Amino acid sequence: MNPAATSTGAAPAARPSLLSSGAIVFAATMALNIGGFLFHAIAGRALGVAEYGALYALISIYLLASQPVAILSPVIARYAAEFHALHDASHLRGLAEYVVRVFGAIAVLSALLATIFAVPIGAFIREPAWAVVVVGIGVAFATLSASLRAFCQGTHAFTLFGISMLSEGIGKVLLLLAAVLLGLGLFGGLTAFMLGLGIGAVAIIVVLLTRYRDVVAVAPQIDWPRVRATLGGSAASALAGVVMGSADVILVKHYFNAHDAGLYAAASLGGKIVLYFIGFAPTVLLPHFTHRAARGESTRRVLALVLAATAGIGLVAVIAYHFAGLLLLHVLVGTAFDAALPLMQGYAVAMALLAMTTALVTYGLATHRLGFAIPQLLAAALTLVAIVVRHPSPAYVVAEMIAGNALMVLVVGIAIAAQAKRRTA
Repeated sequence: MNPAATSTGAAPAARPSLLSSGAIVFAATMALNIGGFLFHAIAGRALGVAEYGALYALISIYLLASQPVAILSPVIARYAAEFHALHDASHLRGLAEYVVRVFGAIAVLSALLATIFAVPIGAFIREPAWAVVVVGIGVAFATLSASLRAFCQGTHAFTLFGISMLSEGIGKVLLLLAAVLLGLGLFGGLTAFMLGLGIGAVAIIVVLLTRYRDVVAVAPQIDWPRVRATLGGSAASALAGVVMGSADVILVKHYFNAHDAGLYAAASLGGKIVLYFIGFAPTVLLPHFTHRAARGESTRRVLALVLAATAGIGLVAVIAYHFAGLLLLHVLVGTAFDAALPLMQGYAVAMALLAMTTALVTYGLATHRLGFAIPQLLAAALTLVAIVVRHPSPAYVVAEMIAGNALMVLVVGIAIAAQAKRRTA
C-alpha cells in the first residue's frame, strides 16, 4: 500500500506517548487475559480433566487455523500507521473497508474449510467432527476481529483496541456461565469461547462506522512487492509462534490418553501466563518502532530496554512458579489437576523464552530486518519434529519445548544482529 503524499480528510488524534499507549494496551490485555483465565477456571471445574483436555486441544486448533490473519496483522498495522502519520483519513477509511472485505472473505473460507475437513481433524484428536465445525466458526469471527484490531493498533486507537479486547473477555465468561447453567458440557464450553471472539469485532465496527461516517473513502494502492517482503518475516513469526505455543498441545492430545492430555493442557494454560503478561509490549512497540525507523531515529535503546524488561519479568515469574505454582494451578483449574504442577513449572520457562523471541521479532518486522525468518522457522520445525519422533512422557515434551524456545531466541537474535551490522557497515 502506497501512502498518499498529501493529507485528506479530518486529521486523526495526536499520537499518544509510548507510556500511555503501553498502559492502555497493558490494561486491555490483562482484562482479556483475566477473562480468558476465568473462562478456563470455570471450564476446568465444570468439565473435568478429560473433557477440559479436549476443549483446550480444540482451542489450540483454533489458534493454528487463525494464522492467516496473524500473518497479515503486522502488515495492516504498519500501513495504517503510515496513513495515520500523514493524517490521511480518506485512505484510512479506504484501508478499513478493504480490510473488512478481504478478511470477511477469509472468514467465510475458514468456516467452509473447517466443515470440509471436520472428520479427519476430529479423528486425529479423537473428538467429534461437530467440534471442528464450531472451531471453524470461531476462526471466522477471530479473523475479522484481529484484522480490525491491527487497524486500531496502526492508528494508535488503543482505547478502541482495549474496548474490543474487554468486550471479548467479558463475553466469553458470560456465555460460558450460561452454558454451564444449561448443562451443555463440551459443546457449551466450545461454543461460548468461539462466539465470544465475534463480540470484539462488533465493538470496533460500530465505532469505526461512526468515526469515518463523513469521510470520503480513497482505496489504497497496494505495493505488492513491499507487502510480500514484509509478509515473509510476518508469516515466519506467526507460524513459528503458534507452533511453539499450540502445536504441542494438539500432538499431546493425539499421542497420550485423555487424562494426560488434560494435565498437559492445564500446564500449558498456567505456563502461558508468562507469555500473556508480557505480550502487550509488541502491540505497542510495532507502530512506535516503525515511526522511529521511518524518521531515521535510533531504535536500539528501546529494544534493549524491552529485552531487559522481558528477561527480568520472565525470571521473576519462573521463581514465582517454583514457590506458588500449586496455588496458581488451584486458582486456574481446581484441585483435580495437581499432577500438572511439574509440567507447568517447566512450561513457564519455555514461555518466558518465547516472549524474548516475540520482542526480537517485533523489532525485526518494524525495522524491516527480516533475516530472522528462516532461522526461526527452522528452530520451530526442529522442535516439532523432536516431539513427533520422541515423546515418552508429557514431561519429556516440556523439556523439548524449553530447548526449542532457547534455540529460537539464539538464532533470531543472531540473525537480526548480523543484518543490523551489515546495514551499518
